[in-house]
Amino acid sequence: MSKVYLITGAATGLGRAVALKLAEQGHRLSLVDYNEKDGQATAEGAKKLGAEVIFVKADVSNEEDVKNYVAQTVKAFGTIDYFHNNAGIMIPFRLLHEYSSEEYDRLMNINVKGAFLGIKYVIPVMIENNGGTIINTVSSNSFKPTAFNGVYAASKHALAGLTKSIGQDYQDLNIFAVGVAPNTMQTNISAAASTTYTEVIGAGIAASTGPNIPATAEEIADVVIFAMNRAKTLNGSTVNCAGGQIYN
Repeated sequence: MSKVYLITGAATGLGRAVALKLAEQGHRLSLVDYNEKDGQATAEGAKKLGAEVIFVKADVSNEEDVKNYVAQTVKAFGTIDYFHNNAGIMIPFRLLHEYSSEEYDRLMNINVKGAFLGIKYVIPVMIENNGGTIINTVSSNSFKPTAFNGVYAASKHALAGLTKSIGQDYQDLNIFAVGVAPNTMQTNISAAASTTYTEVIGAGIAASTGPNIPATAEEIADVVIFAMNRAKTLNGSTVNCAGGQIYN
């Protein structure tokens, strides 16, 4: 029986890869992104694979937009079985004191507030549905910051904390949460961060990051879907898919 999957950050990268894999399985998809052009392209690709799909343009840090994408999903499909809380950004590599307040606010508003708002409005739907699963896209930076990446690392530590709290507080309501934590992923999310890249920053990142094998979005998408299917036993935990990097 097909289920309803709500995916934020679905226009490109990991969100797109997850959407297309779920489309191949015949599930119903609600795809959300601020990038309307690429979001619509993902939706069309999923439809060609036989899925029933809607696309909703939204700024995940805007509460009214979040209310709307949840409402549109319920209107189209009746419920939400799985929520992939995936939207996120990076900002240029810098030391903490070098970031502007505006950069901090933008990243935290999308990576933390946006994730929180999605959780806030999806969970009541899942309670009414007698359960559901939330997959949060966290990061290797949820375990240990890479150098010159402190604000991003703080945001991903926060999302890992939200994952644990959902796992702890909602399991009696049959709602489960799992974090999926890639490290080097072959997507465009890090492009903005690399605009300040120098030899010094590169050396710092190498020194603070253990050896790891870069992953494609499709490979991490397989882990996301595995976590969706095993959320009850993985509840509240974060899956380390950092390509061999071991955290102390």
